[in-house]
Amino acid sequence: MNAASIVSGEEILRFADTLGAIAGDCRNSPDLQAELDADPRAFLAGRGMKLPADADLRVFANTPEVFHLVMPPNPNAAVSDEALAGVAGGSTASTISTLPSCVGTASTLEPTP
Repeated sequence: MNAASIVSGEEILRFADTLGAIAGDCRNSPDLQAELDADPRAFLAGRGMKLPADADLRVFANTPEVFHLVMPPNPNAAVSDEALAGVAGGSTASTISTLPSCVGTASTLEPTP
C-alpha cells in the first residue's frame, strides 16, 4: 500500500464503527451477507466506506468450527519516509484490523487446560 492509502485515526474509528454495524446487520440478514460476500468493495462503498484502490479486501466469517485470528500490522516493520510523511503526527492502523475483527466474534470456546 502506498502513502496515499494510509488513513487517519478518525477514519479508522469511523471505519470500525461502520464495520460493527455491518456485522450486526449481516448476522440478521442472509441477503445482506450474500451481497457482502458477492462484492465486498461495492457493498462497503454503498455504505460510505471507500477503500484505497490498492487495498486488498477479504471477507471471512467465523463459525463454531473455524475461527480467524486477524493480526495487526507489525509495528516494527520498516516504513518508508514517504509513508511516514503521510501520517506525520498520526496514528496506528492496527485498530482497523483488531477492532473490527473482534465485533461479533464472542465464542463458547473453553480455555485449554
